[in-house]
Amino acid sequence: MAEIVDNIQNNIIKILEENNHLKDVSLLLDEYHHYELAKVLINLDDDLFNKLYQALPLVKLTEAIETLSPEEAFNVFERLNIQTLIQVIDLFETDDLVDIIDFIEDKDKQVSYLSLIASSKRKIIKSYLHFDDDMVGSIMNNNFVSIHNQMTVKKAIKSVVDQAPNVEYIHNIYVVDDYNHLVGTLSLKELINMGNEKAALIKDFMNTNLVYLYPTTNVEEAIDMMKNYDFQLLPVVNTDQNLIGIISFDDTVDAMKEESSADYASLAGLTDVEITADETVFSSLKKRLPWLIILLFVNLITSSIISGYEEELQTLTTLAVFMPLILNMAGNSSTQGLGVIIRLFATNQLKEKNQIIKHLSKELLTGIINGIIVGIGLFVLVLLFNYIRGTGFQDGLNFAFVISLSISLSLVVATMAGSIVPLLINAIKVDPAVASGPFITTINDIISLLIYFGLTTALISGLS
Repeated sequence: MAEIVDNIQNNIIKILEENNHLKDVSLLLDEYHHYELAKVLINLDDDLFNKLYQALPLVKLTEAIETLSPEEAFNVFERLNIQTLIQVIDLFETDDLVDIIDFIEDKDKQVSYLSLIASSKRKIIKSYLHFDDDMVGSIMNNNFVSIHNQMTVKKAIKSVVDQAPNVEYIHNIYVVDDYNHLVGTLSLKELINMGNEKAALIKDFMNTNLVYLYPTTNVEEAIDMMKNYDFQLLPVVNTDQNLIGIISFDDTVDAMKEESSADYASLAGLTDVEITADETVFSSLKKRLPWLIILLFVNLITSSIISGYEEELQTLTTLAVFMPLILNMAGNSSTQGLGVIIRLFATNQLKEKNQIIKHLSKELLTGIINGIIVGIGLFVLVLLFNYIRGTGFQDGLNFAFVISLSISLSLVVATMAGSIVPLLINAIKVDPAVASGPFITTINDIISLLIYFGLTTALISGLS
């Protein structure tokens, strides 16, 4: 697949290099998809870049830029001449423009770009910028087909035809009343099927069983509704039931991809998971160093626990051999628990109290069973280890018991920590993904060491 994409891009570049007339370039590029053109556009030098965007029809150029990420699209905007930029912005879908404007950190430059947008469209974009990234309002589109409920079928069809060139989706038609309240919906197919009854009123056969969203609805909830109802589009209304926009399934998926990237970053202990080919060492340090510094101080607790049991380590040097094993197993178990609960949060499956209790009960049982199985296996291995080293049977038995009990208890605690910590963080209205793997692993290290050394202290006391 990658080889095919590379060949297509090379072919496009070859066309640009070998043809000097823009009309010839335009004709030769007509067969290529706007996605293919977009991937070439972001990597061209200035001469070929200028030739490409000047050769492309405005609509195709706009479609190509719309497939790019906000950062890539902004970089392309910066390279266009002002006349072309204004025309492209005018054709851009509102939700895509919002993403690009929101990406611009420099407020003066953001204002400059907003000034290039038509006033009616600019007003809508500025209102969208007030919504958080995880809200429907941040990704909704104000380009949709709407008709009046008192229209006849004949007038409605004409209205849809008139609106079609200016909207992205025409298969869903929304019906409003005199006050722009959403009162019904129908599909394009349903409207066409009524073509023989031209005098019939839309209100008499529209669907009134409405499913809609608010701009403050969480994007995850929107995805659930789309999956449950098998919809590709959903209307967005305000508190007065006025139709103000729509969201599409592909926009919600893009938003969830960004959210997933942020979650992965938190699980990995990064401030940002986004990686670019031209990323500098300094930008990498900014992502990783803050977490490492915080974890450095937290891990001092682990070191202080180990130093507090220095005497026990000198008495039973074998303790040090199995300490990494217990810590690593506890870390693995907590990471599994964390991954499961983050997934449940992402799919809105932990909203009710009974769902949380059921999940915690299942995790507790999982931790206990895992602990027992791993503990028994380790008990046998430690007995064999001590036998090879020539340790007395009774001492070896006692030590094997301590090791196996320690790892069993550690696995139970670690499994529960992987679920409880994100729940507590979610309870205080913070994204549970910030309960990142490194933090929970450190917590598990502390608890596991306390269990391990507590039991070994009792063992040493028993031996002496």
